[in-house]
Amino acid sequence: MKRITTKVFAVLLMTVPMLFASCSSDPWYDDYWYDDWSWGKDYQHRPDNGNVSDEDFLVSMAQTLAGQWRGDLKAYQLDDQGKALDSIYYKTDIEFKQYNNRSISGTGTQYDFHPDTEKLELQRDFTWYIDPKTGDIYMTYKEQESDGSMRDYVMSVSYDDLNLDNRTFTGFLWAADGYEVDDFWFDRYKETRASVRKNVKKIKFVMR
Repeated sequence: MKRITTKVFAVLLMTVPMLFASCSSDPWYDDYWYDDWSWGKDYQHRPDNGNVSDEDFLVSMAQTLAGQWRGDLKAYQLDDQGKALDSIYYKTDIEFKQYNNRSISGTGTQYDFHPDTEKLELQRDFTWYIDPKTGDIYMTYKEQESDGSMRDYVMSVSYDDLNLDNRTFTGFLWAADGYEVDDFWFDRYKETRASVRKNVKKIKFVMR
């Protein structure tokens, strides 16, 4: 699996202003950010044995991930050097379902809406799992090629980039082929967005 190195990610950060840089100005940010994360940057929540293969830990993480989330997503198309070629901004609804309440895997659906009109631009189903060795979250989408054939399109959220608790889910979603990274900030929600399955369009640029 092709992965983007930390060095390349640093280049990307210098090349493209990330969408959520202004989040630190939110009035609730300082106390909430540092005190209330359950998984990700708070390393005290890793199991004591040095990896994340503890079953209860992983199940609890999956139970927190499960549910409906809504927020902002900005997808960057990258070149071979990890520099941004193009980007798309969405208002996104995404839902994670566990296969059962002890699973660390499941299914889900992602709805990407135009940020101004809230018109549905893209709807995708996926499967997901938490890697028991790293705590990384892997999501596999079914993508249609130009010839009509289907392929698996794998993206992942590194545990080290993850911020996840019962209210907020943020991080970077990296494509396995190295040509896309999505910057996202989601909040949990329960209501359903109206007309969610209408007027589906294909993505405006093709992720390789």
